[in-house]
Amino acid sequence: MKSLLIALFAICLCQLAVQAQTAPQESEATKVIQTSEQSTEPSNVAAKEKRKVKVPAGTPLEIEAVHTVRSVDVRPNEYLSFRVLVPITIGDVTVIEKDALVTGRVVEAKRGGRWGKAGKLSWIMTDVVAVDLSRVPVQTSQDSPDNRNRIRGISHGGEVAARAIVLGALFPPGAVIGVVGGAFKRGGDAILPVGKRFMVYVQKDAEVMVQTAR
Repeated sequence: MKSLLIALFAICLCQLAVQAQTAPQESEATKVIQTSEQSTEPSNVAAKEKRKVKVPAGTPLEIEAVHTVRSVDVRPNEYLSFRVLVPITIGDVTVIEKDALVTGRVVEAKRGGRWGKAGKLSWIMTDVVAVDLSRVPVQTSQDSPDNRNRIRGISHGGEVAARAIVLGALFPPGAVIGVVGGAFKRGGDAILPVGKRFMVYVQKDAEVMVQTAR
């Protein structure tokens, strides 16, 4: 009888020990479930939504040259870089940011030539990068027939001709010297200086995707 009581007492002790060990585990499991459920709740960060905004044809942009470019250093079909000086806002949103890239394409590039001929540099405007990274076509002016910007270098042609005339009148043999010397005198290259400002215009209606707070 005494052995039976001891055995029952030992069984009770074992059951109490098992319950004491499993209770914290259940508590931790419950805590994990609660944390997981809380993480699925919506955050307080404002959601964003996108909408299309129309940029009308003829919208003006003030731009400036990013680098100094000389007509002797570039070739036709190479690209020139400009940047936007004033952001373009339609309604309550910005569609073209300040410093957005504007691209031009070289059409003509000639260094200063012999006989004092001035160098030439001309280009057409192609596009500007909008806030959604799309490219909006732009043009030099609203009524330009060929959509070109042009810059000419300094011409020395008049100086060369005058020198040849004077030398020829005073010293006939010197006329030859004047002509030969003039042949090697080049005109100035056309130079587009950094910071040179222009106005360009959106070529046609364009749609830009912008983000707005909901």
